Amino acid sequence: MTMNRTVPRPGRQGGFTLFEVLIALGVFAIAVVGLITALNTAMQAAIEVRERSLLRAELESQLAVRLGIPLDSDTLVIEAKDNRGIRVEETIVPYPLKNKDDEEIANIKKLTITATLNQQSDSASILVNQ
Repeated sequence: MTMNRTVPRPGRQGGFTLFEVLIALGVFAIAVVGLITALNTAMQAAIEVRERSLLRAELESQLAVRLGIPLDSDTLVIEAKDNRGIRVEETIVPYPLKNKDDEEIANIKKLTITATLNQQSDSASILVNQ
């Protein structure tokens, strides 16, 4: 029975060559860049979702307030510095609404509220009887 044994070559010891180490570092660097890019994208998406949630909450709050207290003027603006960074603009305009006999219903107005935070904006409208 014969056994094959590898005989180490003279002058070469076991280990990695410099080229092999450089290839491994390159692959690792590419993987790290991919992970950082994915993390950055996820963070941006989370920030956008948070801003959208804050805008929706502000719109719901302003609509609830305006249903109880009508606007005195046609336009109301709440600047961002006075409202946790969210700029709110409320406008109320007459809304031509007719009944089934084609007669216009009096005192119907459309209330539109627009909230803006950073680059995102959202709006909601409702018909009110004033």
